[in-house]
Amino acid sequence: MTSTKRVLGLFDATSMVTGNMIGSGIFLLAGYAAAPVPNDITLIMAWIGGGAMALLGAFAIAELSTRFPETGGDFIYLHKVFGPFPAFLYGWMSLVIFETGSIAILALFSAKYIHQFFPGSMVLSVPMLATILVLGFSGIHCLRVEVGSRFQSILTVLKVLGIFLLVFLLLDGDVKKVLSAGESVQSDNPFIGFSRALIPIFFAYTGWNVAGYIGGEIQNPRKTLPIALIGGTLITTIIYVIVNLSFLKAVGLTGIQGQEMVPLIALKAVGADGWATFLSILIFVSVSSSLSITIQTAGARVIQAMGKQGVFFQFTAKLNNHYKTPVNAIMLQAIWTIVLMFALDIGSLVDASTVVMIMFSALSISTLLKVNKTDLGSRVNENIYRTPLFPFVPVAYVSCAIYVSWGVIQFHLSKGSILPIWGLAFLVIGSVVYFIWQRWISINE
Repeated sequence: MTSTKRVLGLFDATSMVTGNMIGSGIFLLAGYAAAPVPNDITLIMAWIGGGAMALLGAFAIAELSTRFPETGGDFIYLHKVFGPFPAFLYGWMSLVIFETGSIAILALFSAKYIHQFFPGSMVLSVPMLATILVLGFSGIHCLRVEVGSRFQSILTVLKVLGIFLLVFLLLDGDVKKVLSAGESVQSDNPFIGFSRALIPIFFAYTGWNVAGYIGGEIQNPRKTLPIALIGGTLITTIIYVIVNLSFLKAVGLTGIQGQEMVPLIALKAVGADGWATFLSILIFVSVSSSLSITIQTAGARVIQAMGKQGVFFQFTAKLNNHYKTPVNAIMLQAIWTIVLMFALDIGSLVDASTVVMIMFSALSISTLLKVNKTDLGSRVNENIYRTPLFPFVPVAYVSCAIYVSWGVIQFHLSKGSILPIWGLAFLVIGSVVYFIWQRWISINE
C-alpha cells in the first residue's frame, strides 16, 4: 500500500485551520446563533464562549496530534488509547452524520449563494447545485495533496482580506433603515437559550482540529501542529467577535435573528448596496473554501484510517498510485453526503450533526487524561507538545461539551422534537455494524 508523504508546511496547516472555520460561521450561521438569545451581550458572550471552548480543544488536540502524528485525527487518538470499538463508532458517526453532514451544510449554503449571485442558475435546484460542488471539490482533492493545500491557502488569504473590508463598510456606514425582525426561537430558560446558541456557534468553530486529520502529511508535525491549531483558533475567534459586532451595529439583534443572508442584510442596512456583488463573491469563496477543506481532511482521512486499521473496508485505505491521495475514501464520502443533502434540511443537519460531533470530540479529548496518566507515547519522542494547565483543559472542554449537548436536548424536547434521538439511533446501528464486521472477520480468518 502506498504511504503518504509529509509535504505541508506551517502556512498550509494554519491556513487550513483558519480557512475551514472562517466562512462556515460568519456568513452562514450568525442568524441561527442570534435566534435564541435575548440580547446583544449574550450573543457576543456566546461567540466568545464558543471560541474559548474551541481553544481548550485546540490545546488538547495539539498534544494528541504531536503524540500521534498520523493521518486520521480523532479516530487515531481513540484507536491508540481506547481501542478499536470507540474508534470505529467515531469513524462510523463521522461517515454517516457529522463530517458528511458538515459537508452537506456547506454545499447547500454555497448553492444558495450561487442562486443569489447567478439568477440563471435557478434552473437547477439547491441540492442539485450542491451535488455538483461536492463532486467538483472531491475531484480536486483526488489530485496531489499539494494541489489542494495551495488552492486552500489562496482562498483563505482572499477571504480574510475580504472580511476586513466588510467590517470596515459596516462599522463606517450609517444605518439607513430598520429591517424587520427575523425568526426568533428564544427559550423561556436563558441558560437553555445560551446553550442552544452555542450549537451553530460550535459548528462555526468546527475546524480547529482539522490539521490533526492530516498529521501524516505535515512536515515536522510536532512543531507545526500546535502552532497551526492554537494560532488558527485564536485568529478565528478574534475575527468572529469583530464581525458579529459589526452585524449588530448595522442591523441590531432583531435584524439578524433567524436570517440566512445576514451579511447582505447588513450591507443594505448601511446603504452599501453597491458592494452586494462583491460580498456575494466573497461569501461564495469563503463558504466554498470551508467546503473544500472539509472534503479534503476530516471525513475522508477518517475513512482512510479506518480501512488502514482494519475496522472498515480495506479499499478505503488505498491511495492512488500516482497522486498519493485516498480517492476511494473521498468518493465514498461524496456519495453519502449527496444522500444527506436530499434527505434533510439545513437546520436539521446543523443540530443532528453538531450534537453528535460535540460529544465525540469530548470523548477524543478525554483520551488525553489516560495518555498523561500512563505517559503513553512519550518513550517514542520526548519533544511532544504539553497541554498547559493539565488536567483543567481537557476536563473543562468535556464539561462544556456536556453542558451544550444537554441544553440542546432540553430545547428540542421542550419543542416536542425528537431530533437528538437521530444521533443515538445511528450510534446503535453503528454498534451492530461493528459487531457484525468483527464476526465476519473472525469467520474469514
